[in-house]
Amino acid sequence: MNSFLNNLKKIFAAPAGDGSSGFITFKVICSNCGEEITIKVRKSNDISRINAGEGPQDAEFFLRKEILGEKCRNLIYIDVYFRSDFSIVSRKISGGKFVE
Repeated sequence: MNSFLNNLKKIFAAPAGDGSSGFITFKVICSNCGEEITIKVRKSNDISRINAGEGPQDAEFFLRKEILGEKCRNLIYIDVYFRSDFSIVSRKISGGKFVE
């Protein structure tokens, strides 16, 4: 049981950001109210593998995410394609813009 709890701690306490963690972080700005929103997506269940020939060349994974901030009801949609190392091949956003 102790190892199970330690594994849970590793999963949920993993730092966001770098490609070696279990998460990928995105920052977006709502086009309606200007709120900056940070989201973390989990590589293990938020991102899907795609079939050969789907998406852009070199893409192996895909993320589609709806984002809702706290200031308004504007939904922000992102579509992101990744290589096997989770580097971004292409990304698209509506209802906001990516923070560089």
